This record gives sequence, C-alpha cells and structure tokens, in this order.
Amino acid sequence: MGEDISAEERARLAALLLDDVLFAAPVFCIDSGNAKVVTDRPLKFLSEAVDLVRTGKAASYVATLRENVVAVDIDGDDEDWSTSALEHLTDRAEELGAWYLTRRSGGGAGRWHLIAVLRSQAARDALKETVETVRTHWSATARQIDWRRTLRPLSAPHRKTGRVELPKFIEGAKNTLPAWAVNMPRYRGGRRTVLQKETPVAPWQRRLSDIPSGEFWERLHNPGADYYRDRSLSELLSTARLIVAGYDDAAAWKVVDDTRHRGFARARQRGHHWWVKNCWNSAVEYVDSQRGSRTRKSPAERWKRVTGPLLAGVRELHWENWTVATRHSRERVLAAVGDRMARQGLGCCPLPQRDLENDTGQSRNTIAGALRQLTKDGVLVKTREYHQGLGTQASDEYSLNLLSLDFRAERTEPPCSHTPAPRSRSWFSLATTLALHPGPHTAHSLYDLTGYTPTPQPTRAQLENVETGLEALRQLRVARRTRRNGWELTGQAAREVRWMKKRKRLTADRIEKERRAFRRAWEATRERLQQRWHEQKERALQKRSASDERRREAWWAGLAAEERASRREEWKARFRELTPEQQKARVAELRERRYMAKWGEAA
Repeated sequence: MGEDISAEERARLAALLLDDVLFAAPVFCIDSGNAKVVTDRPLKFLSEAVDLVRTGKAASYVATLRENVVAVDIDGDDEDWSTSALEHLTDRAEELGAWYLTRRSGGGAGRWHLIAVLRSQAARDALKETVETVRTHWSATARQIDWRRTLRPLSAPHRKTGRVELPKFIEGAKNTLPAWAVNMPRYRGGRRTVLQKETPVAPWQRRLSDIPSGEFWERLHNPGADYYRDRSLSELLSTARLIVAGYDDAAAWKVVDDTRHRGFARARQRGHHWWVKNCWNSAVEYVDSQRGSRTRKSPAERWKRVTGPLLAGVRELHWENWTVATRHSRERVLAAVGDRMARQGLGCCPLPQRDLENDTGQSRNTIAGALRQLTKDGVLVKTREYHQGLGTQASDEYSLNLLSLDFRAERTEPPCSHTPAPRSRSWFSLATTLALHPGPHTAHSLYDLTGYTPTPQPTRAQLENVETGLEALRQLRVARRTRRNGWELTGQAAREVRWMKKRKRLTADRIEKERRAFRRAWEATRERLQQRWHEQKERALQKRSASDERRREAWWAGLAAEERASRREEWKARFRELTPEQQKARVAELRERRYMAKWGEAA
C-alpha cells in the first residue's frame, strides 16, 4: 500500500513540474457546472488555484498554455472514432517534430486531450490545419474536435469526478522534453518575454472610407458594460472595424492612441507592441479571411472548391486542343467564371460579358470566343440566352459541368486575384502554374508547365514571354525570385501600381458608359413597345364593346313590348334608389360603354 501511495505521489509531483513548464497565467477556477468562480483578485500562479480547490471554494482550475504549447480537446461519442482522430493528430505531431502527451479528459469514453509542444509558429499552424482537416473529413463540430489555448492542467482534478488517473509515463515525461521546450518564454514580474519582435501585417488593400459618426465612435468615447466584460475582444473588434474602413496600422494606432477613445484603454496601457500582436495582426487575419463573407465563401475557399479544380481540370482535358495564345487568355476568363460561380452557384449563373471584361481586362471578342469554346467543349452549359424582354439586369446564364473539375487541386492555395491588369498575356497562367505545382521553378520549367509550344530546348525569344509574365508577377508582389534563380509564390495579395489602376479605371468608365447607352436604348424601345401594346389593347377593348353592344341590342329586340316596359320601370326604380354619387357613376359608365362600342364599330 505504501508503494502505491508513493507512486501516486511521484506522478502528482511530476504532473506539477510539467504544469509549470506547459502552463502560465492567467489562471481561473471553475465550479462543477463549468462556471467561472469569482475571486477577489486575478490568479497569477497555479498554486493559488490549488489552494482554492483544496479549501472547497472551487471544483477545478484552468490555465493558459504557453507560447509554444497547443492543445486539442476530442469529445467523441464513440471510442473508436475518437482514438482514430487522436492517432491522426499524434502522427502529424511526430512529423512536425513535436513533443506531446495524451490523457483521458475524464469525461467518459471517447474523450481525450492532446498537449503538444512545437518549436515554431509554422509547425503550430500546420498542426492546426491538420485539426481542421480531420474535423472536416469526419464532419465533426468544433466542439467535438476543439483547438484550445486554455486547458485544465495535468495536476488539476476533473470538475465532476475529482482527481483523475494520471498517465503511467507521467514520471519520465519531463525528462524527455527537449532543451528548447524547457527554456520557453516564462512570465517574470508579470511581464512576458516574447520570442521575436512583432511586425504589423499588411491587410488587403481597401478603399479608405470615413466611418460615419454614430455608434462606433460613441462606443469608443463612452464604452458600455459589455466592453468591461471582455476588453480584449471589444478592442479586437474595434480594430477590425478600422481595417474594414481601409485604415493601415499607422492610421489605426493614431485612433487607438487618442486618449479620448476610452474603448482602447487596455491597448494604450500595454503599448503599441502588445496592440500589434494581440489586436492588429489577429484582426487582419480574421478580416482578410472573411472577404466575401456575404456569400460565406472567402477567396481561398472559392479557389479550393471551384476555381482551382476547374483550372486544373481544363488544363488536363482541353489544353491540348487549344493554341498557346488562346490557352492563357481563356484561362483568365475561366478563372473569373469559376470565381463568380463559387459566389453565386454552379447552376444557372448569369455571366454578363461586361462584368467579365471589368474583372479580367480582356476584350469583349476574347471573352465571347472563350465562352463559345468552353460551351463547345462541354465545360459550360448555356441554360438561358438573353433577349430584350428580360430587361437590362439580365444576361446569358450558364451552368458548370462538374466532370470538368479536378479535385486534386483542393489542396492548393490561390495564386492571386484575376483582376489586376498588367501588360502581359500569360501572367495569370504563370501564377496558376506556381499554385498548382508548388515549389521554386525556373523559367525553363515554367515554359513547359504553362502550356507553351513544347520544344526540346526553348529559344531565348520564347523564354522572353515567360520572363515578361514573371516580371509582371514580381511587380504585383505575387511571386519572387529565389536564390537559385527559381520562382515561387509569395502568398501575398496583389499590389497594383498606378498605371495598372488607371488602366482598370478607364475600362470601368468605358463599360459604365456602354451600359448607360444600352439602358437608354432599351428604355426607348420599351416605351415604343408599351405604347404599341396600349394601342392594341385599346382597339381590342373597343371591338369587344361593339360586340357586346350588338349582342345586347339583339337580345332587347327579341323581347315583347310588355316585357320591355316592365324592365324599364324596374330599372328606373333601381336608379332612383341610388345615391347621387352612384347615379353619376352609373351614367358615366353607360356613356363610356356606348363610346367604346361606337369606336369598335368604326374599327
């Protein structure tokens, strides 16, 4: 019995030592219902939470994971399902060179905790992506496979069942920690040492717009009770609102640093570095990932679901039948079509040629030819053809043939938008090649992969076309040259220079003039058609009135003299019973009927 107690005590001490390495402040206690226990002051150490649990004031406690530590909470209904998901994640952690441990979460069968220590941010992002992939593959909810930044420490009891059984390997687990994991940043004197200097992330370029006076500025000047319940979240959302309005980091910090804005009190108190790391960069990542949120599809999701597989499938199936010149122009048109269908739907999607011209900068003849060829090849199916009766807001509608999609491209990332307008025909096809075939490529290999005329050894003149397109990508900051004279994508949003923006603006202005002229011509045509329709309707009503009048006269002539006299007396009595207004209306109705019958006879 004494040996069992000592083994249990050794495991508990080992768990305490590991908790000191893996967890840090802030710490908070919870009751058996998973509600936060209010304390007289914030808890900075695990020992303070342990004392509250020991005295019965709390059921358990939760702490924040350190910089290099991540956790995954698996709450499955089936033990086999949960174990399989856990094995996928631990295998991925081993591939990333992580130190990790697993434990039963204490809530019953199928519930696990995975705690991993990873050396770099890239490794942590890769593991998080694997978690999302596993969650999507098994159609699990975020609650069933949860990425956590706070967790119950190893030494903490379960809030319902009390102390949980620790893993058998817990005693030797700390000895297996690598040196870089043991020497992680620690809290000292209430301040946290960071791994590296945080630089502000550049958000997606947006047109700068003034935020109108109203609720947003009022909340900054006089924050309400919800601000004080979660100041970090409130300041993060306010920063995101500034990003949506087109503010850069310098302009946004001026708003934050203004002492009149009490809604940024915490950020001012902790300084610019803290605000960049915890508010600005996080808000930029969220806002840019939610572009196109009206359709609940971000640009990356639209590429992975439709545009990327569509371009990859067309390259595989149809490029051999196209000339080099048409491959690159049609691919850019097809990218605009795929992106539009990803936002609006794969079936019966309107594709106005002027919209595609505005998106791609291609000529109307090129776009019309591309749509005809894509329809002929079976990539697109025309479901409705435009005619004048549909009005000025309609166009030809198309559906997408799903057999043209190559879903192996779902794992790729989007190269860039198809909307910039550099002076190069092949720039977008080169960017698509770099996305579908990751890795640095030389101009020679890009010549082969991007559908140029295959030759054993391309000439210098042939490679100049590739280099012109790569130079356009470099100007857009979409691609960069590596040390070994190769090219790869930067993963950044395209940055257009002034003459590109001017070119797009001129195209947009010309298209708007064409649309105004079309609307005026259509309105004039509609007015003529409506006038002709009203004239035809009037003639038809007159003819019908004349026919009715003849029918009534024939009926009246067929009645006997006594019947006519009795009916006249009856109608006179009914007419006298009417009010003066009703009598006037009846007289006007009879006059109109006789007038229509007269013109109907003349017609």
